[in-house]
Amino acid sequence: MKTKLLRLAAAAAAFTAGAALAAPVTSPATVRSGPSKKWPVIATLPAGTDVTVVDCGGGWKRDWCHVQAGAVDGYVDAGVLAGVGNNVEVAPVTTNDDVNLYKGPGPSYRVLGKIPENTTVNQGACVYGWGETRWCQVNHAGKVGYVLESQLSRQNALFPM
Repeated sequence: MKTKLLRLAAAAAAFTAGAALAAPVTSPATVRSGPSKKWPVIATLPAGTDVTVVDCGGGWKRDWCHVQAGAVDGYVDAGVLAGVGNNVEVAPVTTNDDVNLYKGPGPSYRVLGKIPENTTVNQGACVYGWGETRWCQVNHAGKVGYVLESQLSRQNALFPM
């Protein structure tokens, strides 16, 4: 089935929806009933989940894509999607550089370990911490801690956040 993905700049690209990938990995995408954070959460899709992109809108819903995956039908932040071959999937979260994993949301907390550059991590919620910076909870190698949000990105995202 061909689906149309309207880029934020109104350029169109076609993707073919394929079979779901085996064993979805980490860092879920939040699916909402409408195209903004004001709409209720209806589901989460793990990274690696194959999705059908119905539409990515301009204007008031410019940063949101309408997606379908199995029984899930809703909107995700456009920055969580990646093109993989002819498919679109929820992109995994990776580190942008070698990063410290802190026990809490800030550099004053104890360092639990280092995470190498380009490592896939399981990202949880992000909070404001030390110095009004955003820190995201991550799970890596059995350790749960915090990393600066700016040190994380969705790998191969179609619309980088």
